[in-house]
This record gives sequence, structure tokens and C-alpha cells, in this order.
Amino acid sequence: MSAYPRFSIIIPTFNRAELIRETIDSISQQTYENWECIVVDDGSTDNTRAIIEEFSKVEPRIKYVHQENAERSAARNNGIEHAKGEWICFLDSDDHFLPGNLAEFYNFIQTKHEEKCMVINQALIVSSDKSTPTCLDQPDSNPIEFLLINPVTPSRVCVHRDIVQQIRFDEDIVIVEDAVLWLKIASSYPVYVSNHIGVKYHLHDFNSVNRKGTGSIKMYNGLRLAKKKYPEIFKKISRNVYRDWMSRIMTNIAFHHLLNNRKFTAVTWILKAITMQPAHEQTKYRINLIYKLVSFQKVDNE
Repeated sequence: MSAYPRFSIIIPTFNRAELIRETIDSISQQTYENWECIVVDDGSTDNTRAIIEEFSKVEPRIKYVHQENAERSAARNNGIEHAKGEWICFLDSDDHFLPGNLAEFYNFIQTKHEEKCMVINQALIVSSDKSTPTCLDQPDSNPIEFLLINPVTPSRVCVHRDIVQQIRFDEDIVIVEDAVLWLKIASSYPVYVSNHIGVKYHLHDFNSVNRKGTGSIKMYNGLRLAKKKYPEIFKKISRNVYRDWMSRIMTNIAFHHLLNNRKFTAVTWILKAITMQPAHEQTKYRINLIYKLVSFQKVDNE
């Protein structure tokens, strides 16, 4: 076995002591054993540290790094600084790797002859009553557009260390910091999709993209900031694709306001969505939604 691990798994966490144990257990159960796990504690005030140090006493491949609270991008970048692995994987502290995930990544990487690239696996989307596998195809001729309209969570990504040593998470961007990093990587390096299902992604009320929370607003602001900061990347995205995606986010912002009993603000955002992309496939639905809201009819959270 090499003096350095093949894989470094970086887990950012903040006050998730009740979840982190199962997440780390999913790393310990990997069938491929040449790994290290770096847990970056983003200023937790619960007993996260005690739990990680308990693991580290038994398993030295599990390492604890503490930082003052600075959000996920800074935590992941900090993990990259500490990582010694040739390939970097990310895992959110409420998700789980399936036992064969690293082995499947290793096998896939071998088929690409150790090319410096980013590899994306498939996932099981787990809610309270069902599990649904994703079905993401290979990127088409425009991988940047592909990654914009097919959001990929960090827990599904494996990327060569040389890439993320050079291109980091943008700490000014919130919620879509991962998507922006993938776009930046895709502009310079190959991106592949593996067919293996490697991670369980758990849907719950505290997900950052939960409609009732402010995630959709942060996503909207984050993409606008990214377009301003990285114009050379967004020039590779067609106007139609960009406007289509932003109109979807605007509709989600409308539902955020609706779920928080701000109906007329919701109407404003639906109008913005229609204006952004009048030819969108959901325009008829959105117009009908406005009619229901202004006539005080019941609206389903679709």
C-alpha cells in the first residue's frame, strides 16, 4: 500500500453530532481500504469533536480538523489543504457512502488510465417513505451547460487532487458554491459520469434547498454573483439555457414566499419567472398559478 492514501474523503460539518456517527460509519464500511477521512468541524457547539475523536482513537485514518465557523466552502477548502490522497471525495454530514463506492470509483478511474478528471456517481435519493435512484447520463458536447441544469451534490463527486489544489470552492458564493466549482472544473478538465450508485442523499426539512427556507433565494443570488465573477465560463452557456434555469429558481423563490404566507410577493416572483423566460414549458402553469393566488384559491406545493 502506498505511503499516501488513494482517496481523501472530506466531510464538512456543523452541529450535526446526532448524524455524523452514521456518516463516518459509512466510510469505515468501505470495501476499498486505502483512504483517509478528514472531518472539518465548522465551529460546532455540540459534542461533534468528542464523537470524531472517539472514532480517531480506534481508526487513525479518521482525522479531525477544527475551524471557526466560516461556512461549507471554507470547510471544504480547509479539508483540501489537509488532504494527502491522490483523489478527493466529498461527503456531506447527513449523507452516506454505500459500501462499494470507493471501489467503484477506483475501478472507473483505472478505465480512464488515471486521467486527471472529475467523476460523478449516481445516488439514491432517500426520503421518509421511498428511495429513488438518480439516472444521470454522460455529459454531452457542452459539459458546462450539462452541470448547470443537472445539479450534482458534492457527495457524488470524486476529483483528482491536482485539480482542486488549483481550483477551489468560492467562499463568496453560498448554496451553489459546489455547482460553480463543477462549472469551473468542466471548463478545463474532463468530466465523466459513472453508472454506479455510490451515495445515499437524504431529503429532510433541513436541506439547504428546502422550499420553505431561503435556499432558493441564496441560489439565485449565488448564480448571479458567479456570472459576474466568472463571465468567461458563463459565456459558454447559451442565453436560453441560462434564462430557463434562472426562471425555475425564481419559481422556487415564489413558492418560498407562498409557504411563508407572502402571497403577493410570490406573485411578483412568478411574474419575474415568466418575464425571464416567456417560452418556458411551465409558463401556462405559472399563469394559472397567478390566477389562483389573486383569486384566493388553494395552491398545491408542486
